[in-house]
Amino acid sequence: MGVVDERLSSALAEGEALPPVAPPGGHYLPFSCAGNLCYLSGYISRSTPDDLLVGKVKDAGVGAAAARTCALGHLALLRDRCGGFDNVACWHKVTVFVNAESGYPDSPAVANGYTDLIVTCFGSEIGQHARSAVSVAGLPFNAMVEVEAVVELVDPTLAKRVYG
Repeated sequence: MGVVDERLSSALAEGEALPPVAPPGGHYLPFSCAGNLCYLSGYISRSTPDDLLVGKVKDAGVGAAAARTCALGHLALLRDRCGGFDNVACWHKVTVFVNAESGYPDSPAVANGYTDLIVTCFGSEIGQHARSAVSVAGLPFNAMVEVEAVVELVDPTLAKRVYG
């Protein structure tokens, strides 16, 4: 077990685990690499692999918990399809979309649910990243949160693209 695996195990709440890698919901890939950069497709908030967390975010704590589920989904993708956690050289950019009413002020606090888990697992040197936190009028399937990210891989040839 590597350092990131150990940190992740310590950070998981009781009953929390990495989900199975979700298949794409359309004609797109869950990730795409260009050189060493790996673009992770948007992952929507889920309470279980089959159940989405839906609705407008009104409470930042609830939204942060939903964003954390997106981090778990991306971590599963990196572990299972992108060469594992040790193949991640750097987290570069995270974009968090929050399903909220116009004027919702707490999108950055919601985004912390994702960011905090990534930095906890990978440490500041690898895990800290540029970030945008944006409130939007709606998301696919009325999901509470959707997150996309860009990471740098040590060896992009270890990434296993699976086509639908």
